[in-house]
Amino acid sequence: MAEETEAPPMAPLAHSKDFWRLLRDAVVFGVTLAFGGLAFLFVVENGDFWSDPTSDGWWGGRWWWVAVTAGAGLVVGLIRRVLTMPARTPGLVDELATEYVEPRSVPGAVAVSAVSLVGGASLGPEAALGAMGGGLGTHVGQRRTDPDMQKATMLTGTAGAYGGLLVSPIVATLLVLELAKPDRRRLTHVVFGSLVAATVAFAIFYPIAGTTFLGLYDVPSYTFEDWHILAGVGLGLAAALGALVLAVITGVVRRLAAPLTTRTVVRPVVGGAVFGLLAVALPLTLFTGSEQLETVVASGSRLGAGFLLAVVLAKMVAFAVCSETGFIGGPFFPMLFIGGTYGYAIHLLVPDVPLALAFSCVFAALPGAVVAAPFSLVLLAALMMSLGALETVPIAVAVLTAYIAVTGSGVLVALAKRRKGDPEFGSRRGVR
Repeated sequence: MAEETEAPPMAPLAHSKDFWRLLRDAVVFGVTLAFGGLAFLFVVENGDFWSDPTSDGWWGGRWWWVAVTAGAGLVVGLIRRVLTMPARTPGLVDELATEYVEPRSVPGAVAVSAVSLVGGASLGPEAALGAMGGGLGTHVGQRRTDPDMQKATMLTGTAGAYGGLLVSPIVATLLVLELAKPDRRRLTHVVFGSLVAATVAFAIFYPIAGTTFLGLYDVPSYTFEDWHILAGVGLGLAAALGALVLAVITGVVRRLAAPLTTRTVVRPVVGGAVFGLLAVALPLTLFTGSEQLETVVASGSRLGAGFLLAVVLAKMVAFAVCSETGFIGGPFFPMLFIGGTYGYAIHLLVPDVPLALAFSCVFAALPGAVVAAPFSLVLLAALMMSLGALETVPIAVAVLTAYIAVTGSGVLVALAKRRKGDPEFGSRRGVR
């Protein structure tokens, strides 16, 4: 037998020119994307002046909101038509999985996302920021001849975009690593490049913005007990059920919206009118959900479990409508709202389960049921609620349980195959 040839030993990282170039780019990314992110979030956060944040009960909205949301849909449709954007654009998870963002698509995605979020769409800002960072990283990375370094540069840019948005540069780095799962040949470069880009962005973002999501949700602390681990399993299963309901609702909305796929302008106008009507009935369904979840934390016991569950279902419908009718935004912020509100409702239904336990577990486990980013979600929940190390254990158990029950079991794959196998569904969509 021929002797196996050993791979040449890797040169020390500090001796790699590619490594130092990546760190140089990471610093530039961090500075550029910090200011880009601040500008984008300034527009979005100051564009919601038209809503009434104190309206949190049944029919607390205003009927003229429907004109605003439908008008936002009209602008979205016109931008899409002028820029000839495709009916469907890659989402954040898809972009990180392929480690590529088409740079030419970034201006349109950012513009549509800004109009969507200002118009009250139930989506998050992470899609636009990820497009900015990923597009910049892809553009710079294309100058390199090594495909591994091209992808590492793209992921570094994405991490820089999230460095200021999330509670810590570590969370931004972890999220990129868990969603992209970079090849081990570029893993070290991605880790250090992402951490540098995210830290530089955070160092600029925080002094200017003056705040982060750290300790945003002031839930009462609780004393950890062994049975809370078992409770994490139950809360994870509850989150899995919620994720399945969201998947079914999204599938139904996708099917209903299919005839409008080629109607570039009409489709978002109809979608805007629909989620505007939902907002009239339940104002908490508007926007990204981060500020609305603060209202839930402050007033959940007054609002009651039944009302919170109604908000959860309405938010699911609003999120699905926005996602399927041409608006652009991220899924994480709405799903965190859904999870946190659902967890609060569970606490009200089962008072023996501490509020912080139910809230934090379902908050992280509902998105964790469909996205393989357990470390990011556990750390995000702990930091956003100022929880201790022991309190992260049931959160981790809940996230693991939810993921196994939904994605790990193949339930989502089965639902997707069932939809694709429906002849009526396929003919009505006209695509895929």
